[in-house]
Amino acid sequence: MIALFLALILLPLFPLSMLFNAGLQALPVWLRAPVLLACPIAGVLLLDRAAAPPEQYITPLQLLAAFTALLYAWRLLAVQEVFIWARLQATSAWPLVWLAWLHGLHGKALMFVALAVTIPAALLMVLGSSLSERLGGAYLGLRGRIGPAFPRLTCALVLTLLAALAAPPFPGFFAMFAVLKQIPAGLATVVLAVWLLWSWAAAILWQHGLFGKEWPRPAGAVDLSLSTGLLLMLAAVAAVLASIGGWSWWMH
Repeated sequence: MIALFLALILLPLFPLSMLFNAGLQALPVWLRAPVLLACPIAGVLLLDRAAAPPEQYITPLQLLAAFTALLYAWRLLAVQEVFIWARLQATSAWPLVWLAWLHGLHGKALMFVALAVTIPAALLMVLGSSLSERLGGAYLGLRGRIGPAFPRLTCALVLTLLAALAAPPFPGFFAMFAVLKQIPAGLATVVLAVWLLWSWAAAILWQHGLFGKEWPRPAGAVDLSLSTGLLLMLAAVAAVLASIGGWSWWMH
């Protein structure tokens, strides 16, 4: 039960998720992404060691996980700041790890699910910091196209958002199918609704930052370097290939 309680702190469900988000917001910018990555890794390791909860707790845990996932997916619709979007999306995704675990998913498959839905959120935090550095306070009220001013940064943002909303062929897509394959039909409806809300929220974010009047480049601001852009592209390709290979291996 101790391992289960610690896992609840690291992969928080409501209302612990409120404390987690407040704590993450209070951390220095450079520490937020590493903490976001470390929590699900440690949480899954604890879940693998934890015994299954007593029968009377399974249904409440499932309902709480479903409510948490839907609540934070719905909150994404009103968010324009990339860092807040990233942490809320991760908070919405982690309950799906709980649902998969409660229905028998363990080990490497569960770790794959946790990382596939968390790594894009961590990358979004890094890109959000890059946007904030380049646009300053105006970033919070972002309206208009930033692509002409920062083409490589915009490309990285679009690809990372696609990965975060679990679009094919990114790892999150296969992770969502792994969860759907594991859980019963009633919970699968909740997961599909969460998935739809992620896509809707990402579309709103794209509308604010990729369309409309062209955003002028502030004096002294520069785009991502070519080497950084290429590195991100290679990482995206490697993630796609690894997830496709891993999914094929798991299905067989």
